[in-house]
Amino acid sequence: MSEALGLVLAGGGARGAFEVGVLAFIAEQMPELLARVRIVTGASVGAINAAFLASHGLAPSSVAELEDVWRSLRMGGVLNLTRGRVFHVARRLGAPLFGNEREPAMGLFDATPYERLIRERIDWRGLHEVVASGRLDAVAIACTELQTGGTHLFVHRRRGVPLPFWPHDQSLVALPSELGPEHVLASTAIPFAFSPVKIGGYWYSDGGLRQNVPLSPALRLGADALLAVSLGRVRPADEPAPHVFPGMSALLGKLLNGIFLDRMHWDLDRMGRINDVLDSGTAAYGEAFTETLQRELRARGRQPYRKVPFVSISPSADIGAVAADICRSGRLASDLGPVMRRLIVPAHDRSADLASYLLFDGAFAAELIALGRAAAARRADALGELL
Repeated sequence: MSEALGLVLAGGGARGAFEVGVLAFIAEQMPELLARVRIVTGASVGAINAAFLASHGLAPSSVAELEDVWRSLRMGGVLNLTRGRVFHVARRLGAPLFGNEREPAMGLFDATPYERLIRERIDWRGLHEVVASGRLDAVAIACTELQTGGTHLFVHRRRGVPLPFWPHDQSLVALPSELGPEHVLASTAIPFAFSPVKIGGYWYSDGGLRQNVPLSPALRLGADALLAVSLGRVRPADEPAPHVFPGMSALLGKLLNGIFLDRMHWDLDRMGRINDVLDSGTAAYGEAFTETLQRELRARGRQPYRKVPFVSISPSADIGAVAADICRSGRLASDLGPVMRRLIVPAHDRSADLASYLLFDGAFAAELIALGRAAAARRADALGELL
């Protein structure tokens, strides 16, 4: 049995409710799996869920509490958007063409309500106590440093846990940290939608830009097995694509898809290939194969390969289509208002990808929580193998 399980929560805006559904199924059906988690990593909305759950030691009751938070969301309590702010942001975007900007332009949305939610609903002192007590070895949040475009990984770790480093990847840097609301706010600052966040003299934006699924950080922090939850699906090759030219809302949604959803599947495929190489080599050459390979890798200054059991869970449904359906059906718990509705809901497309990232609404969250539960149920056997 593996000693330490790493929980990896991906970014994806309002799609993060899907992660809560996955974890709700686990909390209810196999709570002992949550007890096995020692390392938690997250980016973007995954950082919110990670920090909330870690602050309660990943107790099953904390998953239920987080589900209640998501179900109670209303757009006005998370994001504010007015015509005046849209015009102001548009003016500011043109400022660098005519002069030097000393500070980044403000985001499209007034995130004051959202900031209040992060500061008040996450027990930050509790998170520090959970790590200090040894219940968790580390909690890590990924943010994108705007000057270099690299990832800074803010790591809150138990004493004795080494800080990870990547000698062959200068774009990923781990920083010892006492996690607080500013780290989550930075990790969730989608460019142009939200204002960047300044920490220690550096400006940060959404962690999902470069490290949307922090698998490697979880492994370098000591995880022997991984449970990763992603927020996008791979569209089947034979699924017909619409031939209508997309509008601006659809284009922005596809851009966010490219940022948040694509790399996860590549990373997991690479991990699976490494597992296959180790298994195949051992079968062909005996137990000495792995030891010989590790020795050669160390001699070349490389991180040794090791077999890592993992389970990945992702939606089977098109979440953009779910967003479009709920927006047009009148089932939203929030009043979007005319500006927000025109911005995020395409008039004719069957999918509303942009809305799926910004729709912090309890009714939409409930749909995604149900999808997450169903997805976890389908992987119940694989989850059981992690035990």
